[in-house]
Amino acid sequence: MKRPKINQQRIIFVARMILIMVALSVGTTVFFIMKNHAENLLRTSLQATLHNHVVLAQSDIRQSFEKTATVATRPFLIKKIIEINEGQNLKLAHAALQRGAQSFLMTGLSAIAMYDRQGQEVAQAGTFIKNPSLEVPVHFGRDTRLLYAQRYYLHTEMNIDEDGRTIGKIITESPLSELNAMFVDTRQRGATADLALCAPDGKKRMQCFPTTLTPHAMSLNNDSSAGTPLPMSHALMGITGFIVAQDYRHQEVVAAYSPVDTLGLGMVLKIDSDELYAPVWQNLRYLLPLMLLLIAIALLALKWLLSPLVFKLVRSEREARDANARLLDSEKHVRLLLENADEGIISIDAEGTIEIFNPGAERMFQYAQADVLGKNISILMPEPYASEHGHYVQRYLQTGEQHLIGTARELTGLRHNGEIFPMEIRVSEFRLQDQRKFIGIMHDITERKAIEAKIVHLAHYDALTDLPNRRLIQDRIAQSIARAHRIKSQFAVLFIDLNQFKKVNDTLGHAAGDILLKTVAQRLTHTLRAEDTVGRQSGDEFIVVLANISAPDDPGQVAQKIITALLEPVEIHGEFLRPSASIGIAVYPQDGEDVETLIKHSDKAMYQAKEVGSSAYRFYTQTETQPKSEG
Repeated sequence: MKRPKINQQRIIFVARMILIMVALSVGTTVFFIMKNHAENLLRTSLQATLHNHVVLAQSDIRQSFEKTATVATRPFLIKKIIEINEGQNLKLAHAALQRGAQSFLMTGLSAIAMYDRQGQEVAQAGTFIKNPSLEVPVHFGRDTRLLYAQRYYLHTEMNIDEDGRTIGKIITESPLSELNAMFVDTRQRGATADLALCAPDGKKRMQCFPTTLTPHAMSLNNDSSAGTPLPMSHALMGITGFIVAQDYRHQEVVAAYSPVDTLGLGMVLKIDSDELYAPVWQNLRYLLPLMLLLIAIALLALKWLLSPLVFKLVRSEREARDANARLLDSEKHVRLLLENADEGIISIDAEGTIEIFNPGAERMFQYAQADVLGKNISILMPEPYASEHGHYVQRYLQTGEQHLIGTARELTGLRHNGEIFPMEIRVSEFRLQDQRKFIGIMHDITERKAIEAKIVHLAHYDALTDLPNRRLIQDRIAQSIARAHRIKSQFAVLFIDLNQFKKVNDTLGHAAGDILLKTVAQRLTHTLRAEDTVGRQSGDEFIVVLANISAPDDPGQVAQKIITALLEPVEIHGEFLRPSASIGIAVYPQDGEDVETLIKHSDKAMYQAKEVGSSAYRFYTQTETQPKSEG
């Protein structure tokens, strides 16, 4: 029987085409894997950094606004404005308000002006920004604007009210140090890294402050020249996300965007796509010649494979050797990926036995690979998760119900030295030789958690004394009100003002004043009970919340203990000071049933104590004829 003729040229041609297509497909796949990996890393980094910038920006703006609110509600200021409105003690009232305006500059304000009911200026200190490069409104429900003049400032206008009546107005400006600093830090992310802050200007335009790359204010359309929305457009619509699009320079960028709370502002952190993909294109220059070389070698090998039958055995042996070499190269490639990955990679079987434990996991858990291979994954988990893990896996294998497979979650890990740390893990399932396997990719997020905790702490605690700040102390008073109302008990609010503190700043300097404030904070903390709260209201003012009052005179006894403790001499820059304080006391519920009233009445009582002497305390009273409390 005659065998069919084999067309060797056709076989060689088809084999060559298949080989070229496979090589191009593999090369293209490798390139896009590298590209997507770089983009995913940048996405995570940009979004995390932008989130931190947004939190710091809104905290900086709100704290600046609250400084103005604190000044506008000062009883002393209200009293003097009323005197001017009624034509009483005009000269003394103007002088007192001017001194007060100068003292308010020490709280971080750069300028302040006060006006009476007729809109006449009665006091002014500092210098207001006259011709800012850009100013936009900030949504606080009042006349508040964000200014830019080489730096960022918050301009706030606020009515001064008394018993529901507007008696005057206050205007302040203060620098936003955190907002200024983050634009400087952005330059470290790359040559084209850019941080932008904008506000809407009508329906189709926006106003943008100077950016890292463009040192002047801009008015832009919401859409690019191609008709697609700019990344900032999404932020100004209240959307948080990530996008690859054109920016106002008509340059393709990779950008993370987010609104700044509900302030009517948007923020974008971006980098040019060319800079992002530069390392990928760099690697591609080496990848293409290598691919061409491999294709050429493979094409020559095809010719040899179809050589005369006399070389058939040699050809078979060569094929086997080449296949083994490729297998070894593939295994080496996989091993190099596992060994050089920054992430921890762990694979287990259905019983939880560890089969793969890469160097990233060794660094994360501080175990050597030889010490964990063949052992159960539970040794890397703290209790109670270690004991429950086996039951969880079995339940998943039986029911298919999943809570962790395919999704990123935050869990806790256990290092070899017993240290528990937070991590982010993504678990996937696969089959190998018909056996179910699981592989987890882990990131140690200890540093990220620490940064989040620091941000929360900065938002609620005073930077100088590390005491609860005005916002947190008000929250503590609100909690005490709820508790006292529930169990029908009493508690007291003590308003403490240091006497002659401005004199310390004027004679010894602000550094000495800071040392004195820290010393006072330590003494207050050591004098009070663990269940009591002490916080810094502003400047040289502190608030103490006394819980569980059992006798009417308990707050007075505590106030006297505080006065005595503060009178202990303290040495600052070679000078011995004896700090003294005036203390006002308001008791819940008779002196007020809400946070604002209790603080207001304790503040009034403190001013009554100041009229008594340098170290005194007074309980709040609505009459002016109350006899002096002991102090």
